[in-house]
Amino acid sequence: MGANIMNSLTPHTYFGRMRLYFKEMFPIPGHAAAAFLNAAAIYGFVQTLLSGSMAQSRLLVLDIAFWNIFAVHLILRLMDEIKDKDIDKELFPERPLPSGRVLESDIRISLYAVVILYLLANAGALSAFVSALGVTGYALLMYKRFFMPELLKGSLPITLLSHTPIIPLSLLQVVICITEMTGQSLQKLQWPLVMLYLLMIWFGILAWELSRKIRATEEETAYVTYSQILGRPGAVAATLSVQTVSFMIGLFFYEHFTLDWPYLLIMALGYSASIAGHARFLLQPSPSTSRLKPYAYGFITAMLLAQAYGFSPWN
Repeated sequence: MGANIMNSLTPHTYFGRMRLYFKEMFPIPGHAAAAFLNAAAIYGFVQTLLSGSMAQSRLLVLDIAFWNIFAVHLILRLMDEIKDKDIDKELFPERPLPSGRVLESDIRISLYAVVILYLLANAGALSAFVSALGVTGYALLMYKRFFMPELLKGSLPITLLSHTPIIPLSLLQVVICITEMTGQSLQKLQWPLVMLYLLMIWFGILAWELSRKIRATEEETAYVTYSQILGRPGAVAATLSVQTVSFMIGLFFYEHFTLDWPYLLIMALGYSASIAGHARFLLQPSPSTSRLKPYAYGFITAMLLAQAYGFSPWN
């Protein structure tokens, strides 16, 4: 009966089914806002390193930087949908693809389209295009589980270590794209500072990845979590450790570039809120305190807001 009702509510067109998919699995407004914030922050940071000398239209460069970030996130989401379809069918049968409300062909068509548009957006500059090909290649390796599916399926830490480098790699591509599109030489960039910047954002997102797989004891299922592997204290400590590294790099930038005090305040608020949320779960573990993903999301949002403010291209 339930399946019949669900099937009767399933849209009959590709666009209708994908609209449903995005609503449940990839809310576009939130992802678009995060991508734009990240793009603006990177643009401002690169402009600061290049002493504000930009030849191209800010809006055009920002648009492409935004699309590059947004597209990579969407590509990874769509690839995961296909890659994990058997696991989702067992553990999350209510999701759009395993429930049949979205077809695998819908996901594949969307994936191919986004990959093509991502590459085309970077076709106007050689280094940007080559680096986009590199990001796409790494994403394909992730999709194939680096041709070691059994090893990765059996180890969440190895999966984390092998998959999350796509974050700094894709953001490095954005740095290259912005630099090349604005008519500047990549040699003019201060690469140690660029690497620190990428590490700061990477670790902020890494903390989110850790936090979303931490559970209270009574919530644990066959779905493997970091709280199963590291224990509750270990998982929380790992999350807060990478956030601390990210925050400390932000403090370094605050001092190095003599940024205004709101930069520090925004970061500190996000960091403090995350510490408070994780500490509450550690001291009072329960299903009501184990929802840590919003705290980690708040932290990375605060870090990006701080960068966008501190390195604003309109300052």
